[in-house]
Amino acid sequence: MPGRFLLAGVGDLNRRVARRLLDAGATVTGLRRSAADPALGFEQRSVDLAIEPWPDVGAEVVIIALSAAQRDAEGYRRGYVQPVQQLGRSLQHWRTPPERVIVVGSSRVYGANDGRELTEDSPIHPSDWGGDCLAEMEAAVDRLPVETAVARLSGIYGPDRDWLRRMALNADTTPPQTNHWTNRIHIEDAAAALVHLAFTSTLSSRYLVTDRQSAPLYEVLNYLREQQGYPTLRSVPEVAGGKRLLSDRLAATGFEWQYPTYRSGGYGTL
Repeated sequence: MPGRFLLAGVGDLNRRVARRLLDAGATVTGLRRSAADPALGFEQRSVDLAIEPWPDVGAEVVIIALSAAQRDAEGYRRGYVQPVQQLGRSLQHWRTPPERVIVVGSSRVYGANDGRELTEDSPIHPSDWGGDCLAEMEAAVDRLPVETAVARLSGIYGPDRDWLRRMALNADTTPPQTNHWTNRIHIEDAAAALVHLAFTSTLSSRYLVTDRQSAPLYEVLNYLREQQGYPTLRSVPEVAGGKRLLSDRLAATGFEWQYPTYRSGGYGTL
């Protein structure tokens, strides 16, 4: 398992990826917009990945988990699309190209909101500027001259990501307007999946990284209310809308979830 990894983006997700890799004896270099944080325990370089050349560190695997500095179409293109395009230009000058590149994407590219089941082979029809930019990023990934995969993550939860629990506790006074299908992935499972894909022998071009059970929103809210000792919501709208993501392709690689459903204890880590 040990090897040399280049992590583009040193946010919460890639920090957990780095920890797993370092524990396994790998060498890690991180690229980030801000100054290095020595406390993280691995080499970091400050690079504007959208416009500067990506440094060649001899990495065997590149894992890209970026974020947008501003939440609009321009910010998304600079945060997601342009860095992948810049990587493509940089690879032309690297001594040895990486064996594979894993890129974090989003299920937002589907755009579906009618409760249908979706797999990696389902067509994407982005319904907003965010989905459009993420689809453009995926197209740029496909053009890279190395083996690639896009990991389409569903909604991440975990420590410091408790917006759904806060919604649950306030739902008796400000209930959500719809009881749509929802999907989620614990951040530790997301990090574990990225590391797992880095070493999967046969790589597909797309993976849905989500847990094993889609669920209606109100079902999850009532579970979270019960965990906090709150009464369950009595007025529950009919289930309608949203999407149901199937993670069978990831499961077929042998990946095992620590939190396979929303009831598996992941919300206790908040």
